[in-house]
Amino acid sequence: MKILQISFHTAPFGSAGKYDSGGLNIYVEKISDQLSKNNFVTVLTAEKAESFVKGNLEFKSLNLFDKYLSVEDKEIYLQEFINKLYESVDIECFDVIHTHYWLSGLVGKEIANKFNKPLVYTSHSLGIFLDGYNKERVDCEKIIMTSADVITASSLFEEDLILKNYNVDSDKIKLITPGVDVEVFSPDSTIKRENIFLSIGRIQEQKGQIETIKFLDNFRKVENNFVCYFVGGPSGKSGSEYLEELKQTVVDLNLESHIEFLDNLPQVEIRDLLNKSKLLIHTSKFETFGLVAAEANAMGVPVLTTNSGSLLEIVESNENGYYSESLIDGNVNNFVKELLNNNDKFEETMLNCLDKSKAYSWANTAREIEILYKAFA
Repeated sequence: MKILQISFHTAPFGSAGKYDSGGLNIYVEKISDQLSKNNFVTVLTAEKAESFVKGNLEFKSLNLFDKYLSVEDKEIYLQEFINKLYESVDIECFDVIHTHYWLSGLVGKEIANKFNKPLVYTSHSLGIFLDGYNKERVDCEKIIMTSADVITASSLFEEDLILKNYNVDSDKIKLITPGVDVEVFSPDSTIKRENIFLSIGRIQEQKGQIETIKFLDNFRKVENNFVCYFVGGPSGKSGSEYLEELKQTVVDLNLESHIEFLDNLPQVEIRDLLNKSKLLIHTSKFETFGLVAAEANAMGVPVLTTNSGSLLEIVESNENGYYSESLIDGNVNNFVKELLNNNDKFEETMLNCLDKSKAYSWANTAREIEILYKAFA
């Protein structure tokens, strides 16, 4: 098969965790690598990046804007992207078009209709997540979902949200969970665990890093021997301001000896940090899946989360992590303190994490997606 993947607003195959680069980038990169073993895959983006060809995989940037541009400012390049797309690739030769995120969905809707090609859509995020409810975006998402032949959902939580808010026929939705790259995220048992906490994700208000800082301030009343690394760079129009707010809060609470901001890191460096850590703290308000939690579990790291949606499909309290509506809670403190000070408890939890993570495989994800594509062949 010949497959066209479109990631208009952000370029896969680069470092994630800054600007608009996150789980979507990893998702597109991993499924494209897997799919190219048996198919010809072309991945298109408008973000400036280095194009390449590797076996059956072609990555092509149309070089319309820099990565640090906000999503809102990227939107104005949609029509120019479509025009250049027609000049750059032969749409007729593709068997299926798979678009990622709503801006790519708008592109896919137009070209799929024009060339009568099947359209698969993966949202990775939804307009209903946004503060103040972005009606324009939600309306666009409804149009895309109506036009798409198949919509993939990464979790039961996302599937339910789509059904309740987007007036989509349930037969259109296919549940396909993302995977974990076990070639990267495999623990080294010879490395000693330390009292290290991690917060991994782009620095933006909806990721909730301020709640992690408040938790650390409260937790040190019962245990003072820990350090927390924040991995990720500022994202969105107010990302830099939010990062400064976080740093100032650390100073105001005298937490400088406990917290360090590391900016975004390559996956191998994140793996090395996870291999030494005892806890991932996840405070993102909205996730269609929660890839970083599955990756942490694959490294034997339990996840503490306040996310009551998709994360509850990954994290089971007192098994491979802990869920609490609020992190300022005595039960949370007790769970984390025991992880730090009771080796038997940590070992038991670590084994639960490793066992739970076996459910997530990019090879399985790509296999299910390929079956989906072949239904149109």
